[in-house]
Amino acid sequence: MAVPPSQSEPDLHTVVFDVNILLDVAEFVGPPFTWAKFTSAAVRHQAAPVPHPSDRRVDSLKAVALTRSGHFAGPEMLEVWSSAHIDKLLVRKAAQPRDGDSPETRGLGWSRDDAEGLLHDFLYDLVFDSTGGGRVELDGVHGHPPLDHEDACVFTTALQAADDATPPSIKYCVTRDRAFRQARHLSSNVLVLYADEFVRLVQRSRRALAIKRIPRT
Repeated sequence: MAVPPSQSEPDLHTVVFDVNILLDVAEFVGPPFTWAKFTSAAVRHQAAPVPHPSDRRVDSLKAVALTRSGHFAGPEMLEVWSSAHIDKLLVRKAAQPRDGDSPETRGLGWSRDDAEGLLHDFLYDLVFDSTGGGRVELDGVHGHPPLDHEDACVFTTALQAADDATPPSIKYCVTRDRAFRQARHLSSNVLVLYADEFVRLVQRSRRALAIKRIPRT
């Protein structure tokens, strides 16, 4: 009896969201964060064009929404990952006043409780409960320069996400920072994308799979 060829394992996709993407979503939904408010906003803007013509936060919202199922396309799994750097920066920026003197001291102006809730009810739920991802313990920083230290920490999180996966995961870092997106000489193991680019990539992959599955007559 012939032995059927072995089937390769589906690809694993890992995604790290830059803090600016997470803050976009938080600002759009408003404090305190709840998934019910998130879902309501996502449904209202489901038909909006990508990229959104006037509000980048909608693209960030859609990018996050596409990851919640834990699936990239078909059998290919998708995990969201984070790190202590991202976690701490998210809480700090959410709690900083809106009228700070510089971009480094300005944030969303949320209460400390709501900022902590954003970490636990939004990011941790997305990472651990929704997608089965994890938290990277950074061992050194890659990409600094050309990236500044904070962006390099985010990039390194993406680079080290699921680093024990076999075969290695397909890695994405989603940002709205132009300098980050356009930085050169970074490791090619991570694809750095704007939120709208990530949305279109996932949508194209899912459409292509759906077309492939249509029976031929």
